Amino acid sequence: MSDPDPASATQRAVRTQMRKRLADEALSAAAEQVEALLREAALELRPFPPFPGAFFTMGVEVEPDGVRDKNIGCVIVTEEGALRELQLSFDDEGPAAILGAADPVSMRDETLAELEALSAQDRLTLAVNGLDAVSVLLERQTS
Repeated sequence: MSDPDPASATQRAVRTQMRKRLADEALSAAAEQVEALLREAALELRPFPPFPGAFFTMGVEVEPDGVRDKNIGCVIVTEEGALRELQLSFDDEGPAAILGAADPVSMRDETLAELEALSAQDRLTLAVNGLDAVSVLLERQTS
């Protein structure tokens, strides 16, 4: 059944948008708080582990469980406690390749990219998952 009063429908739409905005602000604030805890925990984790399979990158893998954005790649916690996407590639046209380097390690490129345009909910989820992963490693160090 439709609402016969267009003003009432407009007010309802405005209230709906306001609730969504407030929820997003709450999630964003929570994400910032958990990210601060993650930075603190990462700075305690010494020695900081190398990322498995990477040659030049230190990092703790963050499970993507609960993340809505399925387009993000491998997210890690850095030594400083930041969340970054680890991007691996091979530079087969760079100096090492031109000089005929047969060593694939010399042609490997490991880049830590900023996580851009994540929703507040995904930021919070990744921060919580990252904190969980770092906490497990901290607990292992103390046992």
